[in-house]
Amino acid sequence: MELIQKLRNFLTRESKYEDEAEGLLLLIRTVILVCLPVYIGMFIYSLIASLGIKPVVTLLAGVIFYAGIFSATYFHRSRKCMIALIVSTIIISGILTTIFGWRASFQNIIYIVLLIMWYDPTTGQKRKVLWSVVLGVSICYISHKTTFGVALIPPDTLFYSVVVYANIVVFLICISIVAYYFCNQYIESEHKLREYARKLKQLSETDPLTKLVNRRYAEEELEEVRKDSISQNYMFCIAIGDIDFFKHVNDTYGHDAGDFILSGLAQDFKSFIKGKGFVARWGGEEFLFVLRRMNGDEAMIQLDQLRTSIKNKEYVYKGTPIKITMTFGVEEFSDSDGIKKTIDDADKKLYMGKESGRDRVVF
Repeated sequence: MELIQKLRNFLTRESKYEDEAEGLLLLIRTVILVCLPVYIGMFIYSLIASLGIKPVVTLLAGVIFYAGIFSATYFHRSRKCMIALIVSTIIISGILTTIFGWRASFQNIIYIVLLIMWYDPTTGQKRKVLWSVVLGVSICYISHKTTFGVALIPPDTLFYSVVVYANIVVFLICISIVAYYFCNQYIESEHKLREYARKLKQLSETDPLTKLVNRRYAEEELEEVRKDSISQNYMFCIAIGDIDFFKHVNDTYGHDAGDFILSGLAQDFKSFIKGKGFVARWGGEEFLFVLRRMNGDEAMIQLDQLRTSIKNKEYVYKGTPIKITMTFGVEEFSDSDGIKKTIDDADKKLYMGKESGRDRVVF
């Protein structure tokens, strides 16, 4: 387990360039790490079996080139590493294919490099198309120069079978790795888009100071409550609450203290409204409450309890206790009147409460 973790840390070590495409570098490293053992094994066998200078030198060059590119991913730009991988793969795979024959499948690594190149986020589309053409022409040229079935090693030998199947397995592993990276990139991008959309939606629906829903969202939610109340045949009430003499708080203690009061009240409102409906910042120091499954008398009792708890509470700002009161206007929803008139009527009752002394609930 510790060895796997060390290997993971080694593979995922970041480039020295902060703006580098780390995903591409990791993909190149992983694919090379899969291919290298096969090339090393074939090189050793070619050397021991005296297959000739050409396969020995080519396989050794493949090992050196791929090891060099692997090392370069830690010190050089991904684009340079990508170009080095493309060029070296065309040359090494082309020579090995002509030596071992088409059935040995050395040419398959070119397809893998093609996919890795398209994964590269730092290369433009035109350049990718150009490299695709180069790789495609290379495959055609290698195919033209290679006689199918003719190989340096007799096809009926064990080593030839090992070479063929090893290259097929490596190809399948590499293409699975590349597919995994493409899939991961898509999922990650999709997740980021969804998260970004969620945050945008939240910003558009939430008041930044109090973290309560804002007026726009409240109006949309009220329409849903209206439909729900009609379909399920229940009553609900709308209330408008306003902080008494809030200007005096701002003038006496400062606007930061006023913001502190608004934030503190919002937390109290959230605790109060839980399981009853929802509360929104309606504007300034005004808040809109929607109380589901309550008639006016029940809503008035609930809001009066909230009013009392606010009156008895001290909001301590920088060591200074601040006392406030609130006035509420409540109205039962009637489908014949509609949402807008119900809110207007609740607002009128709020001002009736203001004019008659504040610190009260009017229904």
